[in-house]
Amino acid sequence: MDPALIAAAASAAGSVLFLIIILAFIVFVCKSTKNYDYGRRLRHHQTRTVTNPELSSVTRDESASYDPTISHISMEELKVSTKNFSTDLIIGDGSFGLVYKATLYNGSTVAIKKLDPDAFQGFREFSAEMETLGHLRHGNIVKILGYCVSGRDRVLILEFVERGSLDQWIHDTASTDNDYFDKIDALRSHVSTQVAGTFGYMPPEYKDGAIGATVQADVYSFGILMFEIATSERPDLPKVIEKKEVGFIEWVKKMLGQDRHMEILDCNMPKEGLSGEDQVKEYFRIASLCTEEFMGDRPAMSEVVDLLKKLS
Repeated sequence: MDPALIAAAASAAGSVLFLIIILAFIVFVCKSTKNYDYGRRLRHHQTRTVTNPELSSVTRDESASYDPTISHISMEELKVSTKNFSTDLIIGDGSFGLVYKATLYNGSTVAIKKLDPDAFQGFREFSAEMETLGHLRHGNIVKILGYCVSGRDRVLILEFVERGSLDQWIHDTASTDNDYFDKIDALRSHVSTQVAGTFGYMPPEYKDGAIGATVQADVYSFGILMFEIATSERPDLPKVIEKKEVGFIEWVKKMLGQDRHMEILDCNMPKEGLSGEDQVKEYFRIASLCTEEFMGDRPAMSEVVDLLKKLS
């Protein structure tokens, strides 16, 4: 088996916690309306306005900061920092909105994500999730520094990460670099704001209404990442098999079920490290175990790492 492929997967396993932020965003998009205890947080505006009756709560003008270097946040300042959300400052296009590079009043460079107005159900869901996500601190998770809500406009202030998104590293068509070892180093340290909210990584239980990040959900998302690395296909885009459009995971498993392992392997993958199809099949078998439909059938991450080490 190509050692670069194994190393990429094993390295990603060591940093699997970065997927928590992805899943957490997806969960709060999908879960049904609930009442939340807001707790204590910094509030600057509390003007209530009536919104679309289909929304689960009223919309408020409010902002919150989760970083001591940012004492206040206002929509007006964010408009100034982004030159009224100028297209010249766009650095990413996520599933739920555009991401802009901006410099705040204190001189710090941040990523500003302006969420699509219809991306979320109501203010209470949004506010409760921000309260949780805003206090997450981990080396492999992008920090939410704060947020600002004004009417139907919702803006996240995120830690700015220089090295780009996971999507760019795996799928950058402008690059001719196929050295996976170079990409491994980047995968160890980068966190993506681009993939936040990408449905391709979401485990089945979240679609069925489950809430909360779990270890089993992380294992599922890592399995998707394994498939993505090996195939260089985007997990959030549909595929066609037997003249039928299906989701990424369904496409992969149908291809594997038809013993077409080598066919879905990225054609740019260096072949000199491959010692036989058996190792390729084992790699995909491990990824398949991670992406079992029922969470109880998925292996522990430590077991996944051990299985990958045996391939090298």
